[in-house]
Amino acid sequence: MKRVVVTRSVEDVDRLAERLTSDGHLPVKLPLLAIEPLQSSVDIDNLPRTTTAIIYTSVNAVRHGFEAISQAITNDGLVTIAVGAKTRDALGKKGVRAESPAREDSEGIVALLASLDQSPAQVVLVKGQAGRDLIETRLDRLGIHLTIIECYRRIWPDVPEANFLSAVSIESPSIIHVASGETLTRLTHLCWAHGVDALDAHTLVVPSQRVADQARELGWQSRIVSAGAGDEALLEAVADLP
Repeated sequence: MKRVVVTRSVEDVDRLAERLTSDGHLPVKLPLLAIEPLQSSVDIDNLPRTTTAIIYTSVNAVRHGFEAISQAITNDGLVTIAVGAKTRDALGKKGVRAESPAREDSEGIVALLASLDQSPAQVVLVKGQAGRDLIETRLDRLGIHLTIIECYRRIWPDVPEANFLSAVSIESPSIIHVASGETLTRLTHLCWAHGVDALDAHTLVVPSQRVADQARELGWQSRIVSAGAGDEALLEAVADLP
């Protein structure tokens, strides 16, 4: 049985903990962020009518952005792309067939766009505030016109000191799952604030080499790069660890 600290959002931590329990692991729930919907800074009525692709970067992007966008963009030939299988399934429940990359992160989305028979001229990126900067940078370099819809934001809920210390206790070497660079930064700062020398004790599972490099710079010694940020990628990474 492997002890796995789950730092996903309040909305997702219970589901992932149940999956880990079903696979015979011991999950420790430590939600370090929560999701709050917001009014998009982009006028839906002014979305480009010639849009050829919409990218949803997360399940939360589907939860908080799909309805308005689906009413505004209805053109034929539209390609819908999901960052991973979980987001793809959420779109499937909306009656939308979406493609998703084998690697469930920004690099995977960029590779998927490059593999299309025809490069999209107009892309709408549905996301939360901040994050996914790599997609924006790469699409700009490819000369693709990008419209960004920010439909939610991450907030940082209070984490009781006792809960945090119990979760990252160095007496219980664990696997800590971190799904984003923002969450990694908060986790590290909380370790520093509470005087916990966890950076040498635990193994991080991160969704990309970019986040692994960030973890190395912050001082985390043991880092495993999974095949993305989704549940299945974490479960596979945990199963492969000794």
